[in-house]
Amino acid sequence: MMGKTEKRVLVLCPNPAIDIFAWVEGFTQGVPNRIQQETRYPGGKGLHVGMALAELGFPVTIAGFWGGEAGTWIKKTCKQYYPNIEFIGPEISEWSRSCYTFKSEGDFDDTEILGPGPSISSADFESLIHAINLALPNTSVMALCGSWPKGSPENGYQQVIDLGKKSNIRSFLDCTGIQLKNALEAHPYGIHLNRKEVTEYFQVDFETAKKQILEYCELAAITDGSRGLYLLSENEAHHALAKIEKVVSTIGAGDCLLAGIVSGVLQKLSPQSIANLGAACGAANCMRADLGMLHKQDVELLLSEMQT
Repeated sequence: MMGKTEKRVLVLCPNPAIDIFAWVEGFTQGVPNRIQQETRYPGGKGLHVGMALAELGFPVTIAGFWGGEAGTWIKKTCKQYYPNIEFIGPEISEWSRSCYTFKSEGDFDDTEILGPGPSISSADFESLIHAINLALPNTSVMALCGSWPKGSPENGYQQVIDLGKKSNIRSFLDCTGIQLKNALEAHPYGIHLNRKEVTEYFQVDFETAKKQILEYCELAAITDGSRGLYLLSENEAHHALAKIEKVVSTIGAGDCLLAGIVSGVLQKLSPQSIANLGAACGAANCMRADLGMLHKQDVELLLSEMQT
């Protein structure tokens, strides 16, 4: 099922993070609350996409701004999982961000608190672009994922998509806000958004939004929570849903889904098979406590169940 390419998948993760899974017995406002247990994982949307692709057997390079000791920890820990992942981009003095996901009883369960990340300079940005330029000759496709740190230009992704086009490299985009608005002008090959993101962006109903997004890309992967994935192109629409018995954590599910889409496109699978693989990867992420990570055997099991 899974294959390898000679060239590498370049994943741009401008704002990597230390993802912290924290358990709190109960949360009460206005008083100290003690964390009972916490675990740390390398995180950020691009890190999740890159690690999932590495698990699926693809060579991966992750580009980003690596901030201080936190940035060093993110790269070191990621390599403990996947030693063959390569990292490029500038090391900067301000620390990379931390993001918390809390497990608790009541309404506070699964609450996320996301750090802003460091501030970067124009020189830092140019250093990142230079590193990406050097990596392009050995790149098969690019996945551009997540937020940018403070100080970044509002058209960062747009610039990278345009760079890729000069080398005939397709880009897959997963972001929101002003970066999305500007990046759409560059017409990436693929876009991943969820139902809330795409309807809020176009300020229309879901069915209309699914049509409008295709004005800016060739392939759109739109997720709708428990209703599954809609994989859309100009002439086709495919739906896929992978069901699991117990959801442990949904953090990173959309990122792993995007990794499945990229994997399917690289393998030149049929559109329905690409949709199935994306849905299976997203669901596999939810089966374990490891934030934003999947296991290949879980993906294969889910795929076999979808095809029966």
